[in-house]
Amino acid sequence: MANVNGLGSDWARLSTMNNYSYLFDNSSSSKSSTSGNLLGIDLAEYSSITRGSYSKLIKAYYAKYGDDAKPSSSAEDKSDTIAKTTLKNNANELYEATNALVSNGKESVFKQVELKKEDSGETTKGYDKDKIYDAVNSLIKAYNGLVDKSTDSNNNAVLRQTLHMINSTASNSSLLADVGISIGADNKLAVDEEAFKNADMNKVKTLFNGSSSLGGKIQSAASNIYMNVNNSLGDSNFYTAGGTLGNYSTGNILDNFL
Repeated sequence: MANVNGLGSDWARLSTMNNYSYLFDNSSSSKSSTSGNLLGIDLAEYSSITRGSYSKLIKAYYAKYGDDAKPSSSAEDKSDTIAKTTLKNNANELYEATNALVSNGKESVFKQVELKKEDSGETTKGYDKDKIYDAVNSLIKAYNGLVDKSTDSNNNAVLRQTLHMINSTASNSSLLADVGISIGADNKLAVDEEAFKNADMNKVKTLFNGSSSLGGKIQSAASNIYMNVNNSLGDSNFYTAGGTLGNYSTGNILDNFL
């Protein structure tokens, strides 16, 4: 059987315990059972996990050897995990904020609505500038938060995506300035509400609406950063004292069966 992550060299000590081999015995199949691969997991091992065998074994192990057998987690490791989780949340926040502007159809903030003139009471079709401004302002706050956290990352894929996002934004600096949005020396964005609401909303739509717009490129970068950070969090895969897997996509799926 494959070595259980987190037990390390102490695995040999299991041989001194009561015999738990019956946990892994499959009486319904012969010794020449068919092996296979499911999500990177050997099917024989997968079968043991779904029957709760690993859970029972690990609990018995920790019951015998106590806390000394638990995987160690340094303060540095915990700090790194917190930083990655924060960055992942920032990326998700930017993705959601951008989605409000990129989307088309009846839910789009750029859908024209009935507007009533205060002086004459006349109604016309036009953009809801307050709604569009709120959406852009939310994007800018999320964008700045992601830039701030991404530049502290030591993940090269994250840094490349952040640089690509910043360069895409910089290449649209002139058009952004036309609608009251400026780029600071720290690559963060700022919006002048009055200038924005007095700007041509068609220019704003050109900037942020649709997958090929600047908004679409920002959304793509946020999505890629999220996936890269999420994958890096999955690297810290181990079995816990409860007999379940740590942060890893396949492990999380299998844990649902325990």
